[in-house]
Amino acid sequence: MPKVKTFFSPRRLTSMAVLIALQIVLARFVGLQISEGLRISFESIPVILAGIWLGPLAGVLVGFLSDLFGTLISGYGVYFLPLAITPILNGLLPGLCCRYIFKSRLTFAKCVVMVIATEIISSLLLGTYALTWYYLLFVPNKQMTFSILFVTRLTKVATMVCDALLVWLLHKAAYRRVIEPIIAKIG
Repeated sequence: MPKVKTFFSPRRLTSMAVLIALQIVLARFVGLQISEGLRISFESIPVILAGIWLGPLAGVLVGFLSDLFGTLISGYGVYFLPLAITPILNGLLPGLCCRYIFKSRLTFAKCVVMVIATEIISSLLLGTYALTWYYLLFVPNKQMTFSILFVTRLTKVATMVCDALLVWLLHKAAYRRVIEPIIAKIG
């Protein structure tokens, strides 16, 4: 019970809520919808930071809840749970990497590899697969195959590099001064 109490402390919940709100704003209001299968935004950054700063479970919750609330707010139509795999993995994988693989400080090289690998797995591969499934089930008159969506979404590689750089800069600028003292008080 103490672990649950610590995890759901007011500080941790507030931190997660701020990151959820930031993700929703970046995804739904600042992002650029290029086509039906491609949106350019920095929406993954708050979720990745949640995983790095607050741990893998918090990253999963921030990813899932921001996707759910963002879809409800923007009214994109049917909420399709498999599409939530992208933001969930964006929180889980960096959290696992930082907790179990990079036990020492997060360096620039580790951050870049972690963010790009996470986004390739979550967005480019599994996200494209889930989007293909979505089109197959809910938009049958559109012939969107995995290969068509994959090629279209390959342009996201450029934003992956930008995401990695921004995650590193935000982590470097904010972690020691702001986030670490908050986490220390959480316990």
